[in-house]
Amino acid sequence: GWARRFFSLDFTSSTLSYYHDRNSSALRGSIPLNLAAVACNQQSREISIDSGTEVWHLRASNDQEFAAWKRALERASSSKSSAEDPNHPSEPLLRVPSQRVHANAADERDWEQVESLVSKVSGTRDAVRRLAKDTDPKYLGLDRPRGRSPSPHRTPTDMSGEEPNDGRRPFWRRKSSATVQPTVKRSTTMNSMSSQLAIPGAFDSSSVHGDRKPGSIASHPDHMDEIHEHLMAVLRDLDHVVSEFSSLIAETKHRRRQSGRSLQSRHSFESDMSQEFFDAVDDGHTSALLTIQGDNNSEDEDSRGGKTNGNATSSTLAKEDVVADDAPSDSDDDETIPEETSDSHDQSSPLFPVRPKSLTPLPLKPVPRRENITAPTVMPPSLIGFLRKNVGKDLSQISMPVSSNEPLSLLQRAAEVLEYSTLLDKAANVSDPVERLVYVTAFALSPLSSNRVRERAIRKPFNPMLGETYELVREDLGFRFIAEKVSHRPVQLAYQADGPEWSLTQSPMPTQKFWGKSAEIVTEGRIRLTLHTTGEHYSWASATSFLRNIIAGEKYVEPVGETTVVNETTGHKTVSTFKAGGMFSGRSEEVSTKTVDAGGRDLGLGLTGTWTTSLQLTKNGSPTGTAVWDAGALVPNAPKHYGLTAFAASLNEITPIEAEQLPATDSRLRPDQRALEDGDVDRAEELKVQLEEGQRARRRAMESAGEQWTPRWFAQVDNAPEGGEVTWRLKPGKEGYWEERAKKAWTGVVPVFEA
Repeated sequence: GWARRFFSLDFTSSTLSYYHDRNSSALRGSIPLNLAAVACNQQSREISIDSGTEVWHLRASNDQEFAAWKRALERASSSKSSAEDPNHPSEPLLRVPSQRVHANAADERDWEQVESLVSKVSGTRDAVRRLAKDTDPKYLGLDRPRGRSPSPHRTPTDMSGEEPNDGRRPFWRRKSSATVQPTVKRSTTMNSMSSQLAIPGAFDSSSVHGDRKPGSIASHPDHMDEIHEHLMAVLRDLDHVVSEFSSLIAETKHRRRQSGRSLQSRHSFESDMSQEFFDAVDDGHTSALLTIQGDNNSEDEDSRGGKTNGNATSSTLAKEDVVADDAPSDSDDDETIPEETSDSHDQSSPLFPVRPKSLTPLPLKPVPRRENITAPTVMPPSLIGFLRKNVGKDLSQISMPVSSNEPLSLLQRAAEVLEYSTLLDKAANVSDPVERLVYVTAFALSPLSSNRVRERAIRKPFNPMLGETYELVREDLGFRFIAEKVSHRPVQLAYQADGPEWSLTQSPMPTQKFWGKSAEIVTEGRIRLTLHTTGEHYSWASATSFLRNIIAGEKYVEPVGETTVVNETTGHKTVSTFKAGGMFSGRSEEVSTKTVDAGGRDLGLGLTGTWTTSLQLTKNGSPTGTAVWDAGALVPNAPKHYGLTAFAASLNEITPIEAEQLPATDSRLRPDQRALEDGDVDRAEELKVQLEEGQRARRRAMESAGEQWTPRWFAQVDNAPEGGEVTWRLKPGKEGYWEERAKKAWTGVVPVFEA
């Protein structure tokens, strides 16, 4: 769907604000541009504004309006830059803000609060200014026929001061989530808004006034002068406050930047983990525009401005960050709650896993497992220069130094979804279908807890080699798991897990897009579950998350928006909503869940709690005191050990279950990953380069022979679901993975770890 909002750009404080419409005085959201990173995409006419806690994606309807708003934003930035440091020439707005390093964290927090308050005051002043114009008798036109302004559609005022040309309203598309659907509510992951944008001057507003209703303030001219005088007095006071605070902020910010440049350019390993590590930063004179380049394989947009289903950029722009908690919610007529995509398949659907004939090699005797790993010996490298060159790109496609990795592969991270598999065991043995759905939902939310330690956010898993695999057999939990990397560009995995009473599968396609201050983490590909005890099918999409404070500050991962779990058999579903945090409120951890039937009727049961610690059952909105899920153990001194859970720490261990049983492609046998876990970073970097070159050589050989890569253990499903999702299913029969493992044959396996 689409939504229009009224935008106002204040040049004095460089604050971009928005309202429901041009007649509304309720501020819906505002971003101080001097605290945000702004990037533009000329091809799609999109402007991305990343404040660090929310990302607004604005889209112009034509090239003229895109250029006009780009000039306006640059003008606002230039005026702010000049106020901050008159000795330095102004820089373009579309850049990563200058890095700030502070010796006093408490002072920095205080100033952040001051800046936040000033931005709110600025937004209030904006509303008062527009209301003052509404009450100015000379603009009321009481002696003229009532009607709309002759120029209802305006573009921003040109930097030269010329009057803007008439044109169509710029409007910003609110794109769908991972499934191609209308946007659910405001509590999704990106503010993709649509509006007539207005940029007021010092005492001017470009907003226009619609038809005035009888009984409105315009119909009482006797009171206009008095009301207008009061409003102008308030406006003068607000202007004075904003002006003085803006000057104070600019002066202190310049001093703090100057003192920051004298600090060490790189923090030692012993430094506080909450502080950012980076190379010395220049004065910013060489800062380039943050220009988002379109993907090479992306297709042109259609005539309506939409994107094709297969475009990776479409999925990353699909969701929106909510605005601050104190912003009023949109009215019902501005929101659309979409019908959840149903696979609409019967019990024999190839998309859902079937019950295996056996769970070989289970059952097995218990084996001891380690509960920690060696602490890292080096800190990750600087990300500033690297990320500035890759705004809007998929970071998973870009090679990074091995010191930026944790000693786990993406395949092993996928296996972490099974840490709380006991929730599926409980669901399979519950007689009430609504309660079953609640347990499945708790399982769907539980993997988020693996990111609860903030130190885990500063590293990423290894990108597997094409054809790399990972198996996990947990005799204590009673399940087996197998995953394979089935595609390299784009990166896609496929996995299946089987327990005695359930089977789970997914073909995840993870992407990470950097927007200036935050990285959006989206995993395309629905998770599909079969409960063998009831024959029911469930499906859901992984929650979208943001990695916050990439450039500076304490990094953390935060899920946003909503996650919907659907019982495809009955039509019942749950909607879990992640509470949004404000610009300076830090990470938000609260989540709430409600259950509804196929017609949208509330079924009473739900969940409440935090995705980091525990979830409790609710009935008719009230807590029952029944715990449904509690987070598992972390490794001892987790912040110094990659922020891992005890479950994750055991994933790369070779136990008696795996010894002499694994194919040569298993992640546990990857040499550079093993070297990193052992603390030999230099050797790991050398091996990583060799493995990547070996993979490129194999690809060139296949291209020369006219061959294409064929995954060994998974086969692509022919009848793809709506939306173009590419799905894979585990090959059955005597050539299947578990059958080959039982024979120790491993026929047709390519040694992907050979250079």
